[in-house]
Amino acid sequence: MPTRTKDTWGFRLAPRRWPSLFRAVVEAPDDVVLGAKVFFSIGGHDEKPTYRRLMRTDAGADLVLDRAGYPALFTDYEGLRALPDGTLGREYVRELDARGIHPRELSRLTDIAYEDCEFSPEHAYVRDRVREAHDLYHTLTGYGVDVAGEAGVLAFTFAQTGNKGWAMLVLLNTLSGLTTGRLDGVRNALKGYRRGRRARFLPAVHDWDRLLRTPLEDARAELGIAPMDPYRPIELGELFRNASA
Repeated sequence: MPTRTKDTWGFRLAPRRWPSLFRAVVEAPDDVVLGAKVFFSIGGHDEKPTYRRLMRTDAGADLVLDRAGYPALFTDYEGLRALPDGTLGREYVRELDARGIHPRELSRLTDIAYEDCEFSPEHAYVRDRVREAHDLYHTLTGYGVDVAGEAGVLAFTFAQTGNKGWAMLVLLNTLSGLTTGRLDGVRNALKGYRRGRRARFLPAVHDWDRLLRTPLEDARAELGIAPMDPYRPIELGELFRNASA
């Protein structure tokens, strides 16, 4: 059994860093390292609720104590591409290919941001368990990577994990979306939160190898993920057009 080390959890804000970080994000909105630094400056260390929920179940506790990762298929992109159309894994990798970036690269980039932070082994495990599934949550929920879509998946993740850093991201996201005069982000956030509360606790799910080979709609039903309400995407460029107007 892993030895418990220093407690590094907690909801902590770093407001002194916000002006420089937010200016940098406006200049480089796709910078993953900056995005991770913003997340931790607005409370992203608050992963203890996720840990506690994992430890309340035998399945979750086994994952934490064994430091069990996702199955090999999760990052076997050729293997995922070979799966039948309509399966969770095939649709997941199709979306990754369309975006041109994959979780391994995102993990490498966010690890750079983590160099400024301190994590106990338990904390690092829970952090990575949630981080590595972010794009899979997009596929499972149906939300896109536009501003309104991110509002939905961020709220879904907050409902699942209890990490208030995700709630802060939802707030920032929906406020920025409101600058366009549209409510799609707000609606997605509210519905995404409800969907996350009603779904199974995804960080404790073991059998992703089987689920990745399962038809997407069947996987959603098994995991208790309700259908997504249609919405009109808010693209990032719309925010900056409004900011410069």
